[in-house]
Amino acid sequence: MFGIHPIATVGILTGIITPLLEIMNPVSIAIVLITGYVATFTVGTYGLLVTLTSENLEQSPYRITLKNMPFALFTGLIGTLVAYLLL
Repeated sequence: MFGIHPIATVGILTGIITPLLEIMNPVSIAIVLITGYVATFTVGTYGLLVTLTSENLEQSPYRITLKNMPFALFTGLIGTLVAYLLL
């Protein structure tokens, strides 16, 4: 869901995945949604977190986003693995 705000993405996905709650573990789905949502905070180029960091460090927000990308991918991966283990 590129180009859509993370809150809107979570709202859309929670409406779509409601039927999966009967088949899959709801805790696993919640973990994936939350870790995916938290990971987007660090890579949103014009989000509050990246903007404040770029202002304080006097660097480009794109540079901050690129440096935060491994953390975001790792966070999403760990959340997905934990959710898979809870299935």
